[in-house]
Amino acid sequence: MVRRILFTVCLGMLLAVLLGPVQLGTPVYAEEAEAECWSVIVGVPAQRLADKCLIDAEGNAYPLGVKYPDDSARDLYQELVSVWGKDHIKLLLNEEATKGGIYYAIKWLADVSDADDTVLFYFSGHGYLPPYGHLSDLPIAEYVPRNNTPVYLCTYDCVFFERSFFSDTQLRYAISDTDLDSWLDMVDSEKVIIILETCFAGSFGKKLGNDGRVVLMSCQPDESSFEDPELKHGVFGHYILQAISNFEAADTNGDYEVSAEEIFDYAEPRTVDEIVRPYANEPAIEGRQHPVLYDPHYWRELSLLMRVVFHADGHLPPDTTVLTLDQKPYQSGELPASFTWAPGSVHDVDVPSKVDTEKRTRLVFVSWDDGDASVSRAISHGGEYVANYKTQYQLTIESAHGCPKGKGWYDSGSAATISVIPAEGTIVRQVFTGWSGDFTGTTAVESLVMDAPKAIKADWRTDYSRLYILVADIMVFAGAPVAGITYVQRRRKAS
Repeated sequence: MVRRILFTVCLGMLLAVLLGPVQLGTPVYAEEAEAECWSVIVGVPAQRLADKCLIDAEGNAYPLGVKYPDDSARDLYQELVSVWGKDHIKLLLNEEATKGGIYYAIKWLADVSDADDTVLFYFSGHGYLPPYGHLSDLPIAEYVPRNNTPVYLCTYDCVFFERSFFSDTQLRYAISDTDLDSWLDMVDSEKVIIILETCFAGSFGKKLGNDGRVVLMSCQPDESSFEDPELKHGVFGHYILQAISNFEAADTNGDYEVSAEEIFDYAEPRTVDEIVRPYANEPAIEGRQHPVLYDPHYWRELSLLMRVVFHADGHLPPDTTVLTLDQKPYQSGELPASFTWAPGSVHDVDVPSKVDTEKRTRLVFVSWDDGDASVSRAISHGGEYVANYKTQYQLTIESAHGCPKGKGWYDSGSAATISVIPAEGTIVRQVFTGWSGDFTGTTAVESLVMDAPKAIKADWRTDYSRLYILVADIMVFAGAPVAGITYVQRRRKAS
């Protein structure tokens, strides 16, 4: 019997679970991931070839060898690391910049970046086209790629050594445009920027410009990419760095973001106009390098940096904390202050709702200049932000009687209505006589303009008139019986 009861109970519970309504928990939605920026920066210098050079149609000789790619790469890293973060950039220099090293660095980009992130690949070093003869025997024009002729970036594996060219073995360690294109295909990001500072850099554009990538190349397909000892950089790379560090000059459309396209627009004319003397005792070179931008698919500018500027209300005390940015406080005296951030990054901003400025005066937050009325907000777009405040003054009322009304805080220039009950008491009365202090008036209800803090006093006098009347009445009523008794007594005596 007991077993049957237990079985029935268990079966009932099971059916209740299976057939009864299922209460689902409230789903937890993950916050949308913040857009980030990632980069691989490569710099591979190579020794100058003492007896090898390119000869142009006019007979000018351009020695092979690049000295400053590692400097350009290192300086670009320094410009970006404080904005994007050290863990968001891989810097490959010299012996680290092998073909395998670059491949795995790009694979790292593919692993860490999302579709909404921005990815930058920068290479400074040798660019190479397979020769059709000895380099010293052919004019530069002969090196224009023909049909499917591969172009190569030179890595540390195949760095130029004195009196040597690419051997078949070395060439296997170079990176072709096809190699680089297939590696970058691993990256899911829809915002990929490639900057190449190599000879013949323009040859890479068509292949690398697939899938909406934006490619900045230091020269035309048939040109050398020059460096200048006075600049300590390649010419194009120097002006790329200058555009990044000179935000205001590069931001030509004034949207508080510097894009790859704006960086190119800044660097291109300056590179063309630069007069270069690559080595001592050699002719100066002008107008021999023409950077190329390949941007056929991207429908808007692809930003690398954004700038945010915060301003303080002019009436805020300089030693007051008026802004908290990502939990770091800033005082009024530290503003305006500008910050350069990765595009799409989100930053938390708080401002105080009220700030006491002096005795009985305060500033009250109204809204940001873009209309946002929250004292706490997240900012993810470049621009100038001002927290607007209004001035308020305090009205105080001192009064011993009359239940005064009207004290409190008022916006500057607004009207305050003050009032008291004009009289209190039944026999001995307190009678209002007027207002004194920062406002004078004689009626119990008055209106005044709050153009400054105001302290007002309600004045009173004590009125005894009702008491006097009462006493007189008492005396009158108390005196009548006495007079009557006296009159009766006198009549009795007379009779």
